[in-house]
Amino acid sequence: MKAGLFVLLGSVLAGCAGSSGEDDADPRTMILALEGEPATLTAHLSTDLSAILVASNVFNGLIGYDFDFNPTPDLAERWEVSPDGLRYVFYLSPHATWHDGEPVTAEDVAFTFNEVISNVHPRARRWWDNVASAEAASDHEFVITLKAPFAPFLTLLGNGLGSGTLILPKHIYEGTDPRTNPFNRRPIGSGPFKFAEWQPGAFIALERNPSYFKPGLPHLDRLVFQIVPDAATRLLSFERGEIDFLHAYIVPYEAIERLRDDDRYQVIDRGLESAATNENLLFNFRSAPLGDSRVRRALAHAIDREAIISGALFGLGRVAHSPINSGLRWVYDDGFDDYRVRDLVKAEALLDAAGFPRDASGARFTLRLTHDAGKEVERRAAVILRDNLSELGIDVAVEPFDRPTYIERTFRGWDFDLALQNFVTGPDPTLSVSTRYHSKQILRAPFVNAMGYHNDEVDRLMDRDISELDRTIRVETWKSIQRILMQDLPVLPLFEYPSMNLASSGLADVVTTPNGYLQTRERARFQNPKDAESQPR
Repeated sequence: MKAGLFVLLGSVLAGCAGSSGEDDADPRTMILALEGEPATLTAHLSTDLSAILVASNVFNGLIGYDFDFNPTPDLAERWEVSPDGLRYVFYLSPHATWHDGEPVTAEDVAFTFNEVISNVHPRARRWWDNVASAEAASDHEFVITLKAPFAPFLTLLGNGLGSGTLILPKHIYEGTDPRTNPFNRRPIGSGPFKFAEWQPGAFIALERNPSYFKPGLPHLDRLVFQIVPDAATRLLSFERGEIDFLHAYIVPYEAIERLRDDDRYQVIDRGLESAATNENLLFNFRSAPLGDSRVRRALAHAIDREAIISGALFGLGRVAHSPINSGLRWVYDDGFDDYRVRDLVKAEALLDAAGFPRDASGARFTLRLTHDAGKEVERRAAVILRDNLSELGIDVAVEPFDRPTYIERTFRGWDFDLALQNFVTGPDPTLSVSTRYHSKQILRAPFVNAMGYHNDEVDRLMDRDISELDRTIRVETWKSIQRILMQDLPVLPLFEYPSMNLASSGLADVVTTPNGYLQTRERARFQNPKDAESQPR
């Protein structure tokens, strides 16, 4: 692996030569691991983590937010909100340009909202219907007006993963189908880094944008996203210094204690706050056994979630007791989890009552369990789940797929019985949780309601919450939603991901926001210039 990695990086560094003047003799390159190949390098087509990891460095949003979830400037230097919460005015930096030299204007922002996000982003249905207008008031003034108040609107705009609101160049996308525009794979953005090269199955390289509108940024010369699906290879490459950053979802939990004690590495215990992520077991309601709620409850009673914490996360996580992560303390309620203690007797009785008794050999039926082959924690969890359910006479065929195939089969093809999938539940459940369980989200699109779950009361409560500004009422609404979801079990929440990222010790300011696992690396830097030289590239 090491020799192959050196060859690949040597190729990309040579390909980027001449991009940064005097720094070419001392290239400051940060190498980040991707667990799978993204299908696109933009934010408007999907909520795929691998795509956003890259896109957040190529594009800008209007705003971001800090660790207290206060909005912070990005393309917009400042903004105003009307007292009734309906009119938002954003004043854009007049210095921002696209990577091809064209100026960034409010027309680009209006085009991105009106012609792209509203039409193709898989989660736009949950909020775009509430938009009365989105228009350019002048070259650098963008105004968006809502039909009804929407409490988390600024939070939505600061979350590129959940909303896709990374701004696209109108002159590149106008008159094209944004789903198939070739610049989805060789993007032109306004961000701190420019697209340089994509070698499928190997790496994606970005180079420093010398004309970036934020003075002094970025600090690095280039980013390389190394595609390494195998967890053991990722860890070995990280320990050898061939990879500088492992994001929160691919951190090797089994190695954390050892790595903490090694001064070559740093464990960054922050950067997943905005995600508030749960790992879930998805139930496909179209699958004959799983369409019966008694079967879903039986499986939940049989699954040992504490064993998954111990065996898959090496004790670093905690059991998830709700479809909402406990990190969202203002809305979280864990009082509806009836599956805390494993109970095979209840599970057996429910399966018998549902019409699935054991046959003469002790077997009941077979289920397929799919997961992303690039996630080692899911591989370990799948083995535990298979063994748990075998005790009920259920034969579980574990089917690991590379990331694009997994997404295609699970979320576009609905070709699964059970699936392991992490869902973010923050920074606000209206933005994240609703997109998983509302019946309008039964779409052939990534990371929405692939389960085929439909409950009219849940839909009604989620629709009411969209325009509610009173937090006390919102808390009661989400308490009711959590109660129903834990009864219906479209998913079984398994565990909450710990908030930690891994980085080489020579790097600083790698994680500076609660979006740290996929944020822009515009502020990332080597603490000592010699650290860049010492990296074995």
